[in-house]
Amino acid sequence: MIGVVRDPFGLIRDDALRALEAVALVDNGADTKPGMRVFEGRLPAQAVRAWRFGVEYFDVPTTGAPASVRDIDEIKATTTALDRLDRQFGGDYCRGLAVKYLTSRVLPTLRRPVSDSVRRELFQASAVLAEVIGYMAYDSQLHRLAQHYFVHSLRLAKEAGNPAYGSFVFATMSHQALYLDRPDQALALARAAQETASSGTVAAVKTEAAMLEATASAALGDHRGSTEALRRGERSYDHHGSADETPYWMAHWDDAVFASFASSAWLDLGDVRAAEPYLQLLVDRAQGQVRREVFAAGQRAKAALLEQDVERCVHYGTMAAKAAAAANSKRSHHIVRDLLSQLEGHRQLRPVRELTETVATLLPSEAP
Repeated sequence: MIGVVRDPFGLIRDDALRALEAVALVDNGADTKPGMRVFEGRLPAQAVRAWRFGVEYFDVPTTGAPASVRDIDEIKATTTALDRLDRQFGGDYCRGLAVKYLTSRVLPTLRRPVSDSVRRELFQASAVLAEVIGYMAYDSQLHRLAQHYFVHSLRLAKEAGNPAYGSFVFATMSHQALYLDRPDQALALARAAQETASSGTVAAVKTEAAMLEATASAALGDHRGSTEALRRGERSYDHHGSADETPYWMAHWDDAVFASFASSAWLDLGDVRAAEPYLQLLVDRAQGQVRREVFAAGQRAKAALLEQDVERCVHYGTMAAKAAAAANSKRSHHIVRDLLSQLEGHRQLRPVRELTETVATLLPSEAP
C-alpha cells in the first residue's frame, strides 16, 4: 500500500518520501549500529533494475503554501555549502546538520503544492542533497546507510527526469564498491552509469563513468578493458565545456579528479611510469581538501611500494597519516591503515615500525 514503510529503509514500493524520511531516522545514532557499516551486495543490481524498469510513488497529500523557485535556490545553495564542508573536512564533520536540514526543511517542501516545472527542479535539487548525505555516510564507513541514501537519490532523480544525474549517482555507487574491493560490482555500476549518461549532454558525467570502468577493469586485471576505457575517458574529457555549462553538482570535477582515476587504474595495472604524471598532478592540486591530500600521498606510497622502495613508501605514508589526522573521515583513516597492512612483510624494518607508531598515535582506533 502506498505510504506504508515495511522496513527501516523502505525497500518495497512505498511512498518514496516516507521511505527517505525513514532512512534519515535510521541515520540518528547510525555510528553506534554495526549493521550500518555492512555493504549490501544485492542492492546495486536492484538499484539498476529500479532505474530501468521501476515505478516510483510520490503521490502524497500536499499542504502549505506552493513551493517556488526561491525554495529550490535555497536547497541548491545549502547543499553546495554542505558539500564544500564535507570535501574540506570529511564526512563526519556535518552529516548531522545535513540530515536535519533534509528532514526539517527539504522533505516538508517536497510535500507542498507545486507546478510541474518547479516540481522537477525541486526533486532534482533534493536528489543532490540525498547523494551528498550518502557520500558523507560512505566517508564515515556507514556503507549500508550510504547505499540507501544513494537509492533514494536515484528515485528523486528519476522523478525529476534527469538521466545525467542518475548516471552521476551510479558512478558514486561504483566508487564505493571499488573502495570496498568489489570490482565486479563497481564495473557493473560504471557501465550502468555510462548507459544512463548516453542520453544526456553532460560531458563530465560520461567521463567519470568511463574512468570508473577503467579503474574497475584494472582492479579485475583486465588490461585491455582498462586501457580502452581510459582512452574513452580521455576523449570525453577533451570535450568538457565551460564552467557555465557544467551543473553545480559536477562543479568539483576537474583535472585532479581525472588524475585520481587515471593514477588508480595505472597503478592497479602495475605501470608506475604511466601513473607518474597523474600522481604529480594529484599532489599539486590536493591542497585545501584533506581527503585529496590523504589520497594523493597514499597513491604515492603505493607507487613506491610497487617499485620496492620501502623508505619512500613510508615517507608518503607518514604524510598521509598526518593529513588523515586532520580529517573527520574514517575512509581517510582506513587508507592509511590499509597501507600499513601492505607493509606487513617489511615490519621488521625501522621506518615501518616508526610509521606504525605514528599511525597509532595520530589516528584513533576504528569502531568494530
